[in-house]
Amino acid sequence: MIDIDLKDRIVLITGGCSGAGKGIAEQFLKSGAQVLVTYNRSLPDSKEVKAYKYDQGNLDSIRELVEEVIRDHGRIDVLVNNAGIYPARSLDAISEEDYDAMLDINTKGVFFLSREFAKHMDNGSIINISSINAVNPASKLIHYGMSKAAIEMATRCLAYELGPKIRVNCIAPGLIYKEGQERFIPGWRESYCERSALKRLVYPEDIGNTAIFLASDLSGAITGQIITVDCGVSLAPYFYNYVEDEYD
Repeated sequence: MIDIDLKDRIVLITGGCSGAGKGIAEQFLKSGAQVLVTYNRSLPDSKEVKAYKYDQGNLDSIRELVEEVIRDHGRIDVLVNNAGIYPARSLDAISEEDYDAMLDINTKGVFFLSREFAKHMDNGSIINISSINAVNPASKLIHYGMSKAAIEMATRCLAYELGPKIRVNCIAPGLIYKEGQERFIPGWRESYCERSALKRLVYPEDIGNTAIFLASDLSGAITGQIITVDCGVSLAPYFYNYVEDEYD
């Protein structure tokens, strides 16, 4: 059994106080890393992490975050770009403000934060969080899917630009379990579990475990890659095949 020890690493996780971000932070804490998180509204419920107020769509906030983290810690070893928004809107209901907010937070923020922190990283790892919606169309998620497709291309471009000093990879999760989600997306949970090869949803710790691998030396030859963590739902066939016992 390989034990991944990250006790000498300083890890920053944007949006690390809830949902998948919280799960990622918890797994990094278990690995021994020094964990920093950002929050926009809700403070973390763990005293083991240091939290920074942050608005991902605002360039001034991005610059302030970088200055604060480097002033406090001198460097950053791992950056996990997890913060983002996920508003579902029908095509005709997406306003210019909706569109701009989606691209500002989900893409512009990731680009500028990665660029600025890269100046303070050596032998570092940047891990972006995308989604299977980057390559799989879904109703009411066109602007979200566009933003995540941009993140995946940014991952490849940054990996090329920042190597060999920094590795850049991306995790593309499927539907992540959240308590009470069946109230907001009725039927999705059952449909997802039925179609996925593992017959379950993705859990926040699944994303955290993958992030730990990508942050560790075990993935030292991996950069510019998109790692899908979806319990195999993307393997589901487009059509169910009914094979007859005999053919004419």
